[in-house]
Amino acid sequence: MISRRLKPLALLFPVLYIGVIGVAITAARPEVTPAMIWPGFAALMVGAVAFTFWIFRLLERREAVINERSEQLAALYKASLALTQELDLAVVLQQVVDLARSLAGAQYGALGVLDPDRTTIAQFLVSGITPEQRQRLGPLPSGKGLLGVLIHSGETLRIPDIASDPRSVGFPENHPEMTSLLGVPIRFKGEVMGDLYLTNKKALNGALHGFTEQDQQILEMFASQAAIVIKNAQLYRQAQQLALLEERERIGMDLHDGVIQSIYAVGLNLEDIQYRLEGEPEVKSGLGHAIEGLNDVIRDIRTYILDLRPQRFQGRDLAEGLAELGRELRAHSFLHVDVVTESDAWRSISPAQTVEILHIAREALTNIRKHARASKVDVTLAGRPGALILTIADNGVGFNADHARAGEGNGLWNMNERAQSLGGSFEIEPGQSAGTRVVLDIPLSE
Repeated sequence: MISRRLKPLALLFPVLYIGVIGVAITAARPEVTPAMIWPGFAALMVGAVAFTFWIFRLLERREAVINERSEQLAALYKASLALTQELDLAVVLQQVVDLARSLAGAQYGALGVLDPDRTTIAQFLVSGITPEQRQRLGPLPSGKGLLGVLIHSGETLRIPDIASDPRSVGFPENHPEMTSLLGVPIRFKGEVMGDLYLTNKKALNGALHGFTEQDQQILEMFASQAAIVIKNAQLYRQAQQLALLEERERIGMDLHDGVIQSIYAVGLNLEDIQYRLEGEPEVKSGLGHAIEGLNDVIRDIRTYILDLRPQRFQGRDLAEGLAELGRELRAHSFLHVDVVTESDAWRSISPAQTVEILHIAREALTNIRKHARASKVDVTLAGRPGALILTIADNGVGFNADHARAGEGNGLWNMNERAQSLGGSFEIEPGQSAGTRVVLDIPLSE
């Protein structure tokens, strides 16, 4: 430290300076004896030395603060750099709480990630305790006490003694002893994503004391950078999930458009051969078993496809699902799509029926986008006594039902099977002036 190197010179200088003045005075004025001036000069020397000690103590303290600040800023830079090296969300979250605890010199740390409603804790990651200790603490905090104050206020908390704060509600059983608290929100574009909680500030000698304003400033800067990294990791995870879902969807469509329909066509050919072999009962029986086997394979692959495809329709009501399908079709084509709900009869169908109907509608709309060469699609959800009617009409080039029944695409057989599983009927017919109308008629339970 600079102050330590300068201290000997600073102490020696006033002593030499006062000594030289004393010698000069006694030399210039012989009547002044050393006994007359040296006691006063000695007092000046003591005062000068004491003042110098005081000044240097202040300088050393200030220099220590500056050095600590520099070390914290260097640590902040390294911590921020370390965060950018990782994209896995779970790893990033744990790094955030570990690095925050290190930056502030805290004994314990925690990161609470909030639910989308920003009122409850969805994830709670800890640092400074063992997995066994964490397990003994039980379930996630419910956001009461000082944790709840930070969640609802969105402002930094710096408390020297947790127990003495009137907002504190105490600790659960098996909880480590905690005294001081520094809580900082993690914000992204003004919205609080989570909160950092640090407790028990550790001094150099191992003693515990309160967090400083400098600790708060460093942690607030770190929280700002952590918010960007966390958001980036979240977006990366969402992109991965989207890519996975798209791949699953692609595999399902490939199976549907290729493998299943090829098997279906083979089955139809076998059925045709079976009818031609009326006079050969053994051959006819063998063909019947083969057809049954093919139908079993088709059902198995259909089940596999449904498992592959994202469960996008779960939890949706029919009107919402049709509106979403309409928005999706508009987004992926130049089609003008109108979705109209004329009746609330759909409210009486079950969630399972809703999913099946939406799959039929999705298949029909996909066929229109791929094959119809239409410019407009009308989706109408209506009702009549005891039944629900879904009509999907386009103004395209029309539809060759004979080709579809021969297994040449369009998924008609798939939609028809779903309709039958609902106890309803499925019809495909020419439109009033052009294009095609798909009509699904589903009976409603009393």
